[in-house]
Amino acid sequence: MQRQAAPLARELCAVYLLLIVYATLHPITSWRGAAMPPWAWLTHWPAITLPSDVVFNVLAYMPLGALLVWAAAPRLRGASATLTAAGACAALSLLLESLQTYLPSRTPSMIDLTANAAGALAGALVAPLLLPLLTSEQLHRLGQAWVLPGRNAARALILTGLWLFALLFPESLLFGHGNAFAYLGGPISGYPFTPAEFARVETAVTASSLFAAGVMLLCALSPRAPRVASLALLLAGACALRAMSQAILFGSESAWAWLTPGAFRGLLAGAAALLITLALTRTMRLALLMIAVTFATVVVNIAPANPYYIAIVQGLNPGRFLDFNGLTQLVAAAWPFFALLYAVLALAEGERR
Repeated sequence: MQRQAAPLARELCAVYLLLIVYATLHPITSWRGAAMPPWAWLTHWPAITLPSDVVFNVLAYMPLGALLVWAAAPRLRGASATLTAAGACAALSLLLESLQTYLPSRTPSMIDLTANAAGALAGALVAPLLLPLLTSEQLHRLGQAWVLPGRNAARALILTGLWLFALLFPESLLFGHGNAFAYLGGPISGYPFTPAEFARVETAVTASSLFAAGVMLLCALSPRAPRVASLALLLAGACALRAMSQAILFGSESAWAWLTPGAFRGLLAGAAALLITLALTRTMRLALLMIAVTFATVVVNIAPANPYYIAIVQGLNPGRFLDFNGLTQLVAAAWPFFALLYAVLALAEGERR
């Protein structure tokens, strides 16, 4: 008998659904009235379509189709789960494409709807094949041994994943999440640091943000989990993602340009702090998480913008990157605030016990 879907599947499905909605409607500004009805685009097949756009849409909806199947188990199984997930994704895409009619920067089309529905169907078809593995007794025992039970652990894992995902946004400071003023267009221009001061700022932000992400991961792991190895994997994954992002956006010669002396010192300091934190209690780690997130966010928002990064980002090829860039920028700007909310709720729950 299959086990019920883990809280992680449902929580991740909800988060991914919200990300899809935001990416499809980005930027959610300048709404307008339209002379044509919202369904007029159903007959619109663009004469020119970039293959990369089609691939982007297919790949974006594949995880959503799979997650819906996993989240519905065991209430829905087999063909009913696959068809329900694919149909729900197609209906969602139909609604979002229709809403794009009222956004001047977006152009709905049948190609987008078809690609989205095809991606969701592909994910929904693959999901049942992987479900026995995800619900196997061996994986269940491993999860019980390594991951703490309950929704708090699932949310900590999701927030850790979102921290990694946000690294795909080209921040001028390594791990510099939480730049709300830059995202909202605030008036703060930044304190004019000297190069030496800027290096120290980068060290502080890198260490604090890495520490916060590592503590978030520790909040999901049980004492029996290989926590040191998990933290090392988090650090390696963060560096790999940053290098991959740099290579894709700025060219392979810039893959490791982010590894400045200030960033390197921050990586070492953050890793050392995490190792020390292993000896602390959960409550103390949560308190330090709040301090680290607050400190890093404040520093990120008062640090000056990097003119080199601004010039490069503005010159990037528009296309679908603008959708993805808007999404990663939102996640990067919002992550510290969700991390603080998580820590507050986790501490409050601990007090009630």
